[in-house]
Parts: sequence; C-alpha cells; structure tokens
Amino acid sequence: MKQINKEFIESISRNDVLALDIAEHTGYHNIYESGTMHFPNDKHAPKKLGPDYQQHKAFGDWLVGFIQKHHVKVIAAEDLNVGKSFIAARKLGELRGVLFYVCAKLDIPIVFFNVRDIKKWATGNGNADKAMMIDYCIKRWHIEPVDDNEADATHIFMHFITRYKL
Repeated sequence: MKQINKEFIESISRNDVLALDIAEHTGYHNIYESGTMHFPNDKHAPKKLGPDYQQHKAFGDWLVGFIQKHHVKVIAAEDLNVGKSFIAARKLGELRGVLFYVCAKLDIPIVFFNVRDIKKWATGNGNADKAMMIDYCIKRWHIEPVDDNEADATHIFMHFITRYKL
C-alpha cells in the first residue's frame, strides 16, 4: 500500500479523496457523491446477521466500484470507536479488514482519524452527538446530509483536504 508523504500529497487533488465513516451503515463523501450505504444495499437489514447476509462482499464490491468509478487515490476514514458493544466492535473490525484488503489490492493509502479529533475539529466539542455533527455539516459546509453517517464522512473529507491543503 502506498504511503502518505509529501510527494504523494502533491500528486493528488480533492477529487482523488474518498472519506468513509465505516459501519453497518457506511457514510461516504467525495467531490462526486456522498450519502450512506447499507450493506447489502437494504435499509431493512436483519438485526442478527446470518452466514447468507454477505455484508463483507457487498461492502467490498461497492468500495471497489466506487474507487474505480471516481478514480479514488486515497481513503480518509474514521478510526475504530466501538464503545462497549462487542458485536459492533467485531463488525467494524471485519469491515475495516475488507477496507485494508481492497486498498492493498488497489495500492491506495488509508489515513485514519480519531473520532474525538474529528468531532472537536468539526464542532469544537470532542464529545459532539449525532445531531450536532449534522447541524455543523449544514452550518459549515452547506451540505444537508441524509443522516449522521454522511455528516461524519463529510467532516472527515473536509478535515483531510484542509489538513493536506488540497
């Protein structure tokens, strides 16, 4: 996987960035598209997932398709933050593994950002709740997200392009 260094940063623009808030409902943002994806693409996914659910394949297929469609050269993503839920921790770990696999296969670097750092940067409050993240997405970026997942991905995107001056 490529490393983020000065040469690499100088070779990309904001058009090359995909920001992700990875979860069962993954928020995404780049110049061309943003929103929230459900894996598989079903808003009514079962709470207890069986072996036929194919969530990992659906996430990987969507990610590869998005990267190829928009010529993504770097991924900016929220780092793991799971609180006390073992099931959520396992699910995020699994989806993160799919992200690592796809990015390694396509030679795309990943930059992870701490959840609290993104919240602090976006709102001034490292403990901002979902409503505040949505509100600041609208106030700061004039983007009305479909939900908190898209809001988080939008803030991650804006943080990345600001940090690397793209």
